[in-house]
Formats: sequence, structure tokens, C-alpha cells
Amino acid sequence: MAELPATDTDLRAEARHLLSLWETLSRQHISMAAGCACGAGGVTLLLEDFEQDIADYLLGEAERNKRVEVIAFLRAQAFMEDTQLWSLSCLLKGLIDEGGTVQPSPEVSSGLLKRLGRTLSSFAKLHGSGD
Repeated sequence: MAELPATDTDLRAEARHLLSLWETLSRQHISMAAGCACGAGGVTLLLEDFEQDIADYLLGEAERNKRVEVIAFLRAQAFMEDTQLWSLSCLLKGLIDEGGTVQPSPEVSSGLLKRLGRTLSSFAKLHGSGD
């Protein structure tokens, strides 16, 4: 049976859910000792590094697949020129906001949310936040 396409309302609801999850993960890291880093097997990962890696992955995948609309949305919505850093909060807020400067198609929104959903859910489970 074919999966029904998600509506704009469904996509915004999923983006709100992921934004809430990301904010929860961020608060957990901030509430821990300053300079909190997670590590396993001798590998240390700062939440800020993880955020940059996620965004770099999304952009790299879009560039490899020549997804011009995804690239434009990511650069317009998630890249902060003043700091030269990516912001997942800004990205997710852009997927929620109907009046944003760059409006992604439902296909673009759905693809980004699917990738972010898997990644953030895994990270939350790793940190005992569940999802």
C-alpha cells in the first residue's frame, strides 16, 4: 500500500516535535557541567560539533544529489552568516514558519524532517531522553 503524502500541517507538527526534542537535548547539555561533552570509546563529541556535523551532512547530501531547492533552503534558513555556523533550531523553525523568506516544497520538508528525525531520535536515545 502506498504511503499518503504528508500535509503541510503534518510537516509543521513534525518540525515542532523535532525542535522540542533538539531544545531538550540542548538544555540537558547546558544544565550539565560547563563544557559538557559526550564520549564513547575515547571519542568526545560536543553538542555544538554534532549540530555542525548534522548540517554539513544534510548540505553535502543535497550537493551530491544536486538538490538545488534543499541547498537554497539550508543556506537561507540554517546558516548564520555572522558566526559562520549552522543552526538546527533555525532550520526547524524555518520548516514550521509559513511566512519565511524561503519556503521549501513539501517534498523538501519531508526529506529533511525524515533525516533529522532519525538522527535526533538516535541521539536522544543514546542520552536516555527517549523519544
